[in-house]
Amino acid sequence: MRISTFRPKKGKPEEPNDLGFGNKATGSERLINSDGSYNVVRKGHAIWTPYQNLVEMSWGQFFALVFTFYFVVNLLFATVFYLIGADQFNGVNAETGMSSFFDLFFFSAQTLTTVGYGFLSPKGMSANAVASIEALLGLMVFALATGLLFARFSRPKAKIAFSKNALISPYKDGKALMFRIANLRNNNLINLEVRITMAWIELVNGVKTRKFAPLTLERDKVVLFPLNWTVVHPIDESSPLYQKEGPDLTNMQPEIVILISGYDETFAQNVHTNGSYAAKDLICNAKFSPMYFEEDGHITLHLDLIDKFELIPA
Repeated sequence: MRISTFRPKKGKPEEPNDLGFGNKATGSERLINSDGSYNVVRKGHAIWTPYQNLVEMSWGQFFALVFTFYFVVNLLFATVFYLIGADQFNGVNAETGMSSFFDLFFFSAQTLTTVGYGFLSPKGMSANAVASIEALLGLMVFALATGLLFARFSRPKAKIAFSKNALISPYKDGKALMFRIANLRNNNLINLEVRITMAWIELVNGVKTRKFAPLTLERDKVVLFPLNWTVVHPIDESSPLYQKEGPDLTNMQPEIVILISGYDETFAQNVHTNGSYAAKDLICNAKFSPMYFEEDGHITLHLDLIDKFELIPA
């Protein structure tokens, strides 16, 4: 297997560009998943921080946790009410134990949510004391849940779509690495910046080592982002992709890591997103098809065409 070695330009010391992954992680196909998350599985001792985890978990996990908590709390209080005795509650059907328990479960749900329809009510000291505790718990829990919902909805986060593939296309007198991005929202992103680092495997003294190098861009910043942006890295002598095609490119196991940041006018905050392309995502001798057109006196951007490309005949 022949792997060419990329060297930084003479006169410039090699800077640490490993993005925090180090050069020993050579067994994984990619460092960053296509959705921008790290390809890292954390095991062992970890700290669970309630607020941060509840805000950052997926919506499915969040609602599953909320409904589970709601059911378990009502089940617990219904059990306590049942042990106190169904005769300590007005409106409870005491014909069977199961019907009494269901009535007490729904009484617990009404107390926890402070709904109180009126036909179920406690009448004993013990029943009233437990119901009061549950009502207080309900006020606190729903205040917390409301805050968490607001925090999740108000989190500023960029929704930038990446083209499925990155292309190595003809560019001026040579070639260039290209990929496309577009804003999926209708908000205004300004001062958008792109930083690209390439990671690849290289044999150093017979040992596989992961190397990193920043890729220079034709343009690394746009002031406005109303349309799509084709990010272009010209492949010249200083590029680690120079004269790499076919088997040479495959043996390098390259990964193109993208870091994007910009200013979101809606939230008045900086936002960012990550992405990456593995070797299997790179297509040589291809070019992107247009994705915006002039129609009826205005420009129409077709977001569903962001992945479309055409192969260039050899």
